[in-house]
Amino acid sequence: MKDERSKMNADANDLIRLNRSLVKPAAEVLGQAFRDYPLVEYAFPDNSEREKMAPLFCQCILYYAVRYGEVYATSSRMEGVAAWATGDTPMNFWRTIRSVPLSVVAGIGRAGGSRLRHPGYFEEAMHRRLTPFKHWILLMIGVPPQVHGKGYASKLMSPMLARIDEQGLPCYLSTHEEKNTRLYEHFGFRVIEKSDIPRTGLTIWAMLRDSRQAWEQGG
Repeated sequence: MKDERSKMNADANDLIRLNRSLVKPAAEVLGQAFRDYPLVEYAFPDNSEREKMAPLFCQCILYYAVRYGEVYATSSRMEGVAAWATGDTPMNFWRTIRSVPLSVVAGIGRAGGSRLRHPGYFEEAMHRRLTPFKHWILLMIGVPPQVHGKGYASKLMSPMLARIDEQGLPCYLSTHEEKNTRLYEHFGFRVIEKSDIPRTGLTIWAMLRDSRQAWEQGG
């Protein structure tokens, strides 16, 4: 157990915790990963516009997570980035306004980002309903297509999930892309609800990774 914990700490120390000054370069990396994500396509259907707006979309989540949670990159080269928060600070409209620069919010709004509001409210309500207990949230994780398959997602997720296990807490996430559920299942998440978001054509999969105590009790 001691050796496992030492390895966990070593892995965590290899990651870089990001602050506000590093949000923009991190968002450029995530923008490549999320350019064709269903929610981003819905908000910004024009291809050329979406190329510019995907990084701004990612900036919103990263600025929020820097203030209310934790954001990590695989290295200074930022091959991948992950954003986390605790369940007592779920992402909502007012926290977003308090944490995200007005220029970013305005830029998204001018490009039609108001289309994100309805899916956002739906997802927020779904999250509150499904997780009325203390937990962590994986808000966003992304690895650009050109470095897929090199283990960067695992490098980002494994140390944080080990830490969450040490705290005895579950972890929640949601995705708008069914193929992503298979990746998350590899890390112990399971689908707890699938819902179509009215009037959008979007579907959302809510997933939960049980606490280590739940695994031990179940086993």
